[in-house]
Amino acid sequence: MPTQNHQSNSEKRKGASNTHTPKVSVIMPAYNRERFIAESIRSVLAQSFEDYELIIIDDGSTDKTTEKASGFGHDPRIRIIKNEKNLGIAATRNRALSLARAPYIAPLDSDDVWLDREKLRKQVEFLDENPDYAMLGGGIMHIDIDSKPLKKVLFPIYDSLIRNIILQYNPFAQSTLLYRKSAALEAQGYSTEYKICDDYDLWLKIGNKHKFTNIPQVLSGYRIHGENITKKKRLTVAREILEIVRKNSQKYPRPMLGIAKAYLRILFVYIRT
Repeated sequence: MPTQNHQSNSEKRKGASNTHTPKVSVIMPAYNRERFIAESIRSVLAQSFEDYELIIIDDGSTDKTTEKASGFGHDPRIRIIKNEKNLGIAATRNRALSLARAPYIAPLDSDDVWLDREKLRKQVEFLDENPDYAMLGGGIMHIDIDSKPLKKVLFPIYDSLIRNIILQYNPFAQSTLLYRKSAALEAQGYSTEYKICDDYDLWLKIGNKHKFTNIPQVLSGYRIHGENITKKKRLTVAREILEIVRKNSQKYPRPMLGIAKAYLRILFVYIRT
C-alpha cells in the first residue's frame, strides 16, 4: 500500500511545516555529542521519506552539541531545544515525546546513524498496513568512531519468537525503531525509574498490549566508542535489567530463564570488574 503524498523539500521550505502535521516525529536526545551529532542529523535528512519533523533536545550539554545542531536550522522540519539543566535520558525522551506532533515516533540516538535511506518509508508502510503492530525495528551495524563497519547484528522477526526471548535479552535497537505514539503514551512513556534501561522497559510495556517485529535488514549504525553509557555503567544496567525482568515475569514466556540470565549478568559484571 503506498504511503500518503509527501511534500517535496521545496514545499516544506515555504513555511508550511508550521501547520502541516507530519507522519513521523524523529526524536533525538543529545548530551555532549558535538563529535557525532552532525552525522546523525545528515542521516535523517538523507531519508527518501520526507514527511517528518526532527526534534533535537540537548540535555544540558557542556560542549558544542547545540551549536553543531544549529548548523541545520535552515530546515524548517528541525526543532532544536535545550534543557536548562541535565534531566537524564528518560526525562529528555519523554519531553521529546510530548512535543512530537506525528502519530509515529522514530528515536535516533545522537551518536548513531541511519544507514538505510529507505528506513522510514519501509517502516511507515508496514505500520500503515498492519494496525495490530505498534513497533517495528531492524538490524544494526556496529560502527567505530570513524563510521567504519565492525559487526552486523540482526534480531528476531516474528512476534511469537520475540516474546519467547525478550526477558532474556533486549531484541530491539533503539535507533532502528518506529513505534506508534499512542502506544507509547498508553504505556506512560519512558520510566524515569531507570537511568539506562528505560527503553527496554518501554518495549515490554508496549508489548503487553500490541505486537512487535523487526525487519531482517540493517537499518542503523550503532556507534561503539569510549563514552557508550552501557560500557561505563555495566552494573547499573545489569541491576535494572533484573528489576525489569522481574516486573514482567508474569507477562511473557520463560520468566525463570530471564531471571536466571539477569542474575548471571550481574555476576559476570562483578567478575569482570
